[in-house]
Amino acid sequence: MFIVSLHKDVNQIAKKNEASRRKDILTNKNRSVRIGVISDTAPPQSEGGIGSAHYNLYRALRSKGLNAELFLFFHRDSGRAVPDIPDEETIHRFGPPPWLRKLLLNLNKVVFQLIAPGQTAWNTVDIFISGLGIRRMNSTLRRFSPDLIIVPDHGAPGLWIHKPKRAVMHLISHHNPKRFSGEPLLGNNSQLDADLAVWLENKALRRVQKVSCPSRHMKMWFDKTYQFSGEVRVIPNLILKKEIQEIPAVDPRALLGQSTDSILIGIPSGQTAVKGSHLIAQIVRGIAEKVIEQIGFFLAGEVDPALTVSLGQLPKNVTVHTPGRLSHDEFIASFKSCSFGIFPSLRDNYSMALLEAVVCGVPMIAFDTGGNADIIRHGENGLLFADISSQALIDASVELIRDAKALNSLREKTSQYADTHFDSDQIINQYIDYFLPNI
Repeated sequence: MFIVSLHKDVNQIAKKNEASRRKDILTNKNRSVRIGVISDTAPPQSEGGIGSAHYNLYRALRSKGLNAELFLFFHRDSGRAVPDIPDEETIHRFGPPPWLRKLLLNLNKVVFQLIAPGQTAWNTVDIFISGLGIRRMNSTLRRFSPDLIIVPDHGAPGLWIHKPKRAVMHLISHHNPKRFSGEPLLGNNSQLDADLAVWLENKALRRVQKVSCPSRHMKMWFDKTYQFSGEVRVIPNLILKKEIQEIPAVDPRALLGQSTDSILIGIPSGQTAVKGSHLIAQIVRGIAEKVIEQIGFFLAGEVDPALTVSLGQLPKNVTVHTPGRLSHDEFIASFKSCSFGIFPSLRDNYSMALLEAVVCGVPMIAFDTGGNADIIRHGENGLLFADISSQALIDASVELIRDAKALNSLREKTSQYADTHFDSDQIINQYIDYFLPNI
């Protein structure tokens, strides 16, 4: 009994100390701490989860009264401000010269065609292209004079940043090239390219003091891949949940000639092997063959012409909505109207698209792989399947289509789950408690 009581006392003291440190950080005397958040892109031109995650992190830090600014090294329109973006004056947009980026990509293609014919290689060249944008960014970052620099791993920006001597650098490990090499289902990715990228990223890690990973999956791969003696902790990507929930739904069913009470299935998948793009046609056709109900599919993002051909001649009760590239708010507005979603990704880190879908209250069907299990709780806000096959997703979808009661129950539980999880305030406190003490 004494030991239990002592354990409780120790936990309470630890929590009080954490709260005290956080309060200290957020007091006026410490708000002068300058935080440079580095990212490849950011809305409205964000083309991936890293851009969304770091943009949300930057905004959450500012919401706490901290002096954070966002520095982009892969912006397509270098130096141009973007209207209607909150805090645009504290976002610095830089990117590589388009002609030089194209030259490096072509050179990379020629070199790897010679040394690794038929294999995909993009990790190493991304690092050198990132360096071009960071060279343009460095003078602005130096004028800001950050005390803390938070970098992503993709593109190894820490390798090229001119870090002030007194500044510390922390890294968020979203991407790991070794996850994809030697995995036929994820594409024919060059092992040599992955090895070169890891070698360069290990050099960048020598300048890093702490690392966080958005999921247990990514921490496992980080520990397995890199040579790093510092602390590594799992802290999920945060999402600005309130803003997502405030976006009004826009129902695309009318565009598809569907009734408002028909089934609409969302697929927020990118057109890459890692995202399971080769499974989409199988899934859509597999569901279409088994149902007589009127159903529609909402395929987010640009759709490969080959996929469009594969989806031709579907039964009359099945329609597919492919609006192409949408803004973030347009995507959220349409996805909110979906009955449920399918996420065929084969090895995601901690998908922002999956996270946003759940926060929209849309139950998701996915594979129990990558970081998906850190977002989806089976039976609570979706369904997870260990069997990596399109048939598992097809069968689960058909069951939900046929059982309206089960679908409605899962939708209600998903909305409740979204209300009680993924709290941005709690997550940003985790970053503050981990990254900011001792700055």
